[in-house]
Amino acid sequence: MRSRVTVAVLCVGSLFFPIRSRAADPPTGFQAEVRVKRPTRLDWEFVAAGFGKETLKLRGDFDSLKQRYQLYVPRAYDAARAWPLVVFISPGDAPMGWRDWQKVCEESGTLFCSPYAAGNNCPPGQRVRIVLDMLDQVRRDYRIDPERTYLTGFSGGGRMACTIAFSLPEFFGGVIPVCGTNPLHRLDYLRHRVQDHLPVAFVTGETDFNRVENEKYMFPMFQELGIRSRLWVVPKLGHGVPGPVVLAEVKKWLDEDLPRRREDVKKRPTLACPPDDELTPVKLAGRVLAAAETDLKDADRTWRGVALLRGIVARWGQTEVAEKARKHLDELKDDAKRLRLAGEQGGQEERTVLQAQAKALDRFGQTAASLQAWKALAQQHADTPEGRKAAEEVRRLTKVLSERPYLGIAFAGESAVVEKVVPDGPADRAGVQPGDRLRMLGTTKVQSFADLRRALEKIKPGDKVKLEVERKRKPMTLTVEVGSPPT
Repeated sequence: MRSRVTVAVLCVGSLFFPIRSRAADPPTGFQAEVRVKRPTRLDWEFVAAGFGKETLKLRGDFDSLKQRYQLYVPRAYDAARAWPLVVFISPGDAPMGWRDWQKVCEESGTLFCSPYAAGNNCPPGQRVRIVLDMLDQVRRDYRIDPERTYLTGFSGGGRMACTIAFSLPEFFGGVIPVCGTNPLHRLDYLRHRVQDHLPVAFVTGETDFNRVENEKYMFPMFQELGIRSRLWVVPKLGHGVPGPVVLAEVKKWLDEDLPRRREDVKKRPTLACPPDDELTPVKLAGRVLAAAETDLKDADRTWRGVALLRGIVARWGQTEVAEKARKHLDELKDDAKRLRLAGEQGGQEERTVLQAQAKALDRFGQTAASLQAWKALAQQHADTPEGRKAAEEVRRLTKVLSERPYLGIAFAGESAVVEKVVPDGPADRAGVQPGDRLRMLGTTKVQSFADLRRALEKIKPGDKVKLEVERKRKPMTLTVEVGSPPT
């Protein structure tokens, strides 16, 4: 009789306190439109701040819950293990990349996502927010492996992929900029994380107009900085995304680096992000401090520890964690041995970075910028072999610049429309104004910036040449005396 009463009580109780059933499995297959359910917990403001503080102001009508994205999840998805993910950023408002990545993702069991309304015309801060809203939502809904999360994009999307991955390396296992790249973050500790953990696969087309940027500038500089990187120049491809054969090769190359990344996570667990951890900015700051304190106990990693502490102060300056970091830095000043080690290790690294930048800029044809990098190295490290080499390069490039023609004009993009005229420069003295469209320089017709470069090859400093411009739809002929670039 007693047992029957007990059963009855349980049954009645269940009417008021329903027994929780197992959560339904999340959707699989390709979904053309998925909505963000909650704003991102990831540090989008830190990434966006790299474009300027004004980018932190989102449009008044922005709402994370209105953001949409494409999503593919393998049919075999099982939350018992962590899964790889490809995140693709488009240069246009519509998501793209799935057609190119479909075969690779289906055959390798990899998730894929790409956001709507996050193209080049989207303000950079809002673009970062949209991408990270999407990424965090996918991480909430599915068990994602950060070490096999590959951030990629095409053209301007590739540049944005670099910016995000180099700012938040703990969430990614590799970055694939396709026909568009951006430089490393300025904070030393983030460059260290890329060196230790984040391989970079540069992809460009044989006739891509950004090929030189990848081939002569970014890729060799990353190599000199000790970053695991590789360059693909795809035959018969212009400015576009390669097909699945190349993308499968790229993914295989990134996957081959997985053991190194796993080992890095074991050695520096506080600088990694477990699959089930949201790693909010506050939590990340504490973990970076823990990593710094560990590094400072190892004489060979003294500078690495200092770089982490400086990164904390720069990134989370108003927090309690930053106060602890400042205290560690103050204590370091009173420790002659560790201060000397930090100076020696940091100085060697600075010389390596400046030298890599100077060489890359010179290869890329940015002679004036290369000269400035060599000057900084020569002045700051005069008594080192690198400093003496830099002094030789300063003399060489100064001579090269003195022999180059200079007009003192900046153009809008790759067009022949004058955007800026340097005050008291050759063009300014000739009467050129912003908004003028250059039509002819000397005997060469000019319709694009490329034409202007060819025209400049035919003149030298001191020449007086005719300059034909169109101003407010009226042709004008001016005479400019070609100068030398100011040093």
